[in-house]
Amino acid sequence: VIAFIVGIAIVLTFFLMDKLLIFVPSGLAGIVQYMSTEFHLSNISRGVIDTRNLIYFGSIIGFFLFMTTRILESRKWS
Repeated sequence: VIAFIVGIAIVLTFFLMDKLLIFVPSGLAGIVQYMSTEFHLSNISRGVIDTRNLIYFGSIIGFFLFMTTRILESRKWS
């Protein structure tokens, strides 16, 4: 149950980054917009398969899989 709630919070955070751009300084707006999932999904929903979108989703998947293995390894040895 806790993992589900944390997972929903992470997904919601990445999804709402695009909506909160008005509160971000203009220098960081490009970075926050690139981290937003909706920015990348809008291109894919139009039928445009761009390598930037594939790299974004692949790196997010890779990062969370890496963190999962690290957490499981730390629990194994402690």
